[in-house]
Amino acid sequence: MARLLKGSSTLTGATHTASGVSQGTVDALNLGLSENLKTYAGDVTIGATKASVICGAVTIPNLTVNGNLAVTTSLSVTTDLDIGASGSLNIIG
Repeated sequence: MARLLKGSSTLTGATHTASGVSQGTVDALNLGLSENLKTYAGDVTIGATKASVICGAVTIPNLTVNGNLAVTTSLSVTTDLDIGASGSLNIIG
């Protein structure tokens, strides 16, 4: 997932599942710059109560969207894309 950066912070690729988002770290910092992995090794799931952004171009093996997901530029899902009944995927650009 995209991570907002402050100063020289970098994306660690740690898994964060307690808030309903997995594969990547999500932090709300105050600068507005963001980065994420170009290729994810694990699956990505967006929880039903979450709204997330992934900066593309990005490749993900399996993507499940139960909440709202915006992707910039392009998205490549190599195995399975599942958009739940209340999920929304928006690819921008």
